[in-house]
Amino acid sequence: MNRFLNFPVQTILIALLAFLLNGCSSSNDTPAPQEAGTYSAVLAVGSWPNIAYYIADIPSLTSGTISLQGNGAEMTGKVYAQDIIQKNGFYYHANFGSGRLGKYHVANGAVVVDKEVPFTYLNWSSYAWVDDQTLVIFGTGENAGKNEGRYAVIKVADMTVTTGKLDLKAFPTGFDTYSMGFAEYRAGKLFLGYSFASSDFSTYPIMPVYQQLSVAVINASTMAVESTISDIRSTNPGGPTVYAPASFQDEGGDIYFMTDPVYNYDYKSPSAVYRIKSGSTTLDQSYYFDFSSKVNKGMGAAMWYVGNGKAIVRTRVAGESIDADHSFSVIDVKTGAFVKTLALPVDKGERMVQAVVVENGKAYIAVNAADKDYIWEYDPTADKLTQGAEFVGGINYILRLEKTK
Repeated sequence: MNRFLNFPVQTILIALLAFLLNGCSSSNDTPAPQEAGTYSAVLAVGSWPNIAYYIADIPSLTSGTISLQGNGAEMTGKVYAQDIIQKNGFYYHANFGSGRLGKYHVANGAVVVDKEVPFTYLNWSSYAWVDDQTLVIFGTGENAGKNEGRYAVIKVADMTVTTGKLDLKAFPTGFDTYSMGFAEYRAGKLFLGYSFASSDFSTYPIMPVYQQLSVAVINASTMAVESTISDIRSTNPGGPTVYAPASFQDEGGDIYFMTDPVYNYDYKSPSAVYRIKSGSTTLDQSYYFDFSSKVNKGMGAAMWYVGNGKAIVRTRVAGESIDADHSFSVIDVKTGAFVKTLALPVDKGERMVQAVVVENGKAYIAVNAADKDYIWEYDPTADKLTQGAEFVGGINYILRLEKTK
């Protein structure tokens, strides 16, 4: 498989300028039909920079084949492939370079524009749904705005947008921007993880590291930062979550989030799982799960909750790069215990892959393997892996696996 995403985030952002869209499409606000099936996949064909992106319907996760033959709505020229948000069959995308924020759906083999509005306020990194109609996105500005934490509240029914700045912690000496991490909404508050970063890449790949993670506790009604949680045992609390999740809430409302220090050029701190108990706005001081110590100093690139205390972690091998092979691990977040590494093919996908869908207590995992690509079903109750649907027909990468209904 071609490793076409082997670039630092800043390089990717620059390269995205090559895919800027010309003009702004007109649309309407009428309800849109969704894909024919319950699941979809975002797929890539080609090698960087000559890549085409598609959204394909998945008839079944567990059997048959998935192909673009008569089944692919091309995204290229409308929506950049990976950093999209999908909910209830609609896709949302903020393209800072083209100055557009849009809502889209797939119909009759094409990506349809429901509505696009001008938008240049922030480079989005993370998001949370306050309710089915209210999406909050987080990021930083460009140029002089890079040292500001920013947000946008989007009413997705008509794509009206309210923007503002977050009162985040001041920069320590040597740092001038924020690395946005996980975001969760719970009981009227937004929890936003972030860390300090530098925009000066003159010393790359060695970059300054500030030994601390922070979580802003935000009033969702006023978007005021009410308090800040900090910890020095790890750094970079997940993200950017527009690519893959790094947090979740369990059945009792406890928030769990995972750190990924290497993503922000910290090669020494462990990848760890933290907990914020239901009803609390502080870290659970009785809980700290050093994930890296269980996986030979590997890192947690993304995390999905399966249920009953179990989570799947897309696990990057140890090393000084985010562009490395991955495996999939099972952890028990309730007890903070490592369960096992799943016996799956080596995953050649890059960090930014939405690889898991959870349905009825089972995890369905898309694996970008060296030869054949499958969706695998993992049943944590039976501790059983079963090979499912196969991707065929010259697909180079599976970038996102989604439940659309």
